[in-house]
Amino acid sequence: MRQLENFFRLVSNLFGAVSLVFLMFLMLGTTLDAAARGIWGRPISGVFELAELSMVLVVFLGLGWTMLDNAHIRVTLLVERMPPWAARIAETLSWGFAALLLLILAVPSTQDAAHSFAIREFRWGYIEFPIWWAKIVLAVGLWFGFLQLAFHTLYVALRGQPAQPAQGPATATAGAGVRIEP
Repeated sequence: MRQLENFFRLVSNLFGAVSLVFLMFLMLGTTLDAAARGIWGRPISGVFELAELSMVLVVFLGLGWTMLDNAHIRVTLLVERMPPWAARIAETLSWGFAALLLLILAVPSTQDAAHSFAIREFRWGYIEFPIWWAKIVLAVGLWFGFLQLAFHTLYVALRGQPAQPAQGPATATAGAGVRIEP
């Protein structure tokens, strides 16, 4: 189990670092593009197209980090009031359904990525921009998310929910049973 946890942590950190690169581009590129529009009245060619792809990659490559920190937004109103055995079953089912949802998204995404790669798909805009690589990264991110959630489902089923991080000043509570953690 420890080896799988280390694998998921390593890949999550790698994907998270790539996600941060795209996030930095999104911030810097959009700022420069807005400044160029204001100063010269014209956008920077290609920034809009890459910004579209960056948003998708930031989300799907960043999923692993969210899972590592157990920071997905969850409504725990009922689970907190259940006996431990029932809470474990409910948690196992909820994580299992989340994994199933990512699997349902990953399969057609993989098919679309394969087709996109085969035809070397690109997007028209100010410049002709290839998007096949982003579709492949999206599919990889979905498959990784599925594997991570499937592993977590098994972990919860066998050992119970991992200990929650201490609720510090950065953790907000948005009503009874709803925990929003950074």
